[in-house]
Amino acid sequence: MSQDIVLDESIEVRRPIEAVFAYISDFARIEEWDPAVQRATRLTDTPPGTGSEYRVDMKAGFSLHYRVVEFSRHQRMAMTVDCRWFTANEEILFEPTAIGTRIRYIARFRFPGPIDAGLRLFPVLTDRLARNTMTGMRRALEERFAAPVPSAAVALGDRLLLPGVLRFTRMGYHLARRGWKPVSTWLGGRRVIITGATSGIGLAAARALALMGASLILVGRDSNKTTAVVEQVRERSGNADVRAEIADLSLVGDVHALADRLLAEGHAIDVLINNAGALFNPRQLTSEGVEQSFALLLLGPFLLTERLRPLLAASASSSASGSGSARVINVLSGGMYTQRIHVDDLQSERGSYSGAVAYARAKRGLMILTEEWAREWRDERIVV
Repeated sequence: MSQDIVLDESIEVRRPIEAVFAYISDFARIEEWDPAVQRATRLTDTPPGTGSEYRVDMKAGFSLHYRVVEFSRHQRMAMTVDCRWFTANEEILFEPTAIGTRIRYIARFRFPGPIDAGLRLFPVLTDRLARNTMTGMRRALEERFAAPVPSAAVALGDRLLLPGVLRFTRMGYHLARRGWKPVSTWLGGRRVIITGATSGIGLAAARALALMGASLILVGRDSNKTTAVVEQVRERSGNADVRAEIADLSLVGDVHALADRLLAEGHAIDVLINNAGALFNPRQLTSEGVEQSFALLLLGPFLLTERLRPLLAASASSSASGSGSARVINVLSGGMYTQRIHVDDLQSERGSYSGAVAYARAKRGLMILTEEWAREWRDERIVV
């Protein structure tokens, strides 16, 4: 009869227990710290806790099914693990220390007879797997990663059509993903605004940032849809600090009204994500008489970001913001590689109209603004 193979490893990191627990307890992020994992997916729509289930795909070609059976916030989580090769019980314990948090990982594996016998002949293999897991966990939690520096090849690709466009394809995504670093930052108390947050990239960002504890303001045009998304994000993350702001960002009046409301509140903004976008065919004018693509994709982000600059600067100058800098993130598109901006025809009034061309030119313009803001606002510690 086979016996349990037990692994027991501990590490200590210089991070508060709240941040450590929030990161580790969402097991969908195990791929960031366990080098043997290819991808992890949360199968339940409730916040991480008792009853949460995860599918974990291993690089070795098989999958694990995790189920959380005990969940004591900032103290302990226990899971059962099932797959075709073995079953296991895993336990992660959290303890505050003088410098941060101690994490203890205990796993009890039960293998079929032949596999069990083989692993007992090579205990160094199982020990190494446990140590690699904990080393990856420490690396993720310490976040000692140098800022990325564009290589000569990347710089050249940004100036040429084909390499640039390829980086926005599915292949480009998977190639880029290899270089991604873990993000274990806890964003509790940080105020984040996301435009276009009801679907796509905006919704994915809202879900991820809510799990990281951020205070979210989701900006949408449709009141019913935006309110429903707010409730969905709250329920999925367990983060109640998520609210809606309604504004049509293609309308100058709505942009100014939104900025006025936020400025009147006076709260510093730590992150602004300009994500709202759409492609319009045929050419359309807003109710204010402005071409729709230009209004939504370039004029709107420009006005909103400029108006909110004082609140971004307030975050950057406040010691309470932690990192000492605010962030503006502008979402672009590979389509911009196909067009130059035409500053004398920003509203696409000349020649035949193409929604894709208008979209690409507006995104090119937003890239140019990104570079200008990054230079101009560097001394205010606003990173764009």
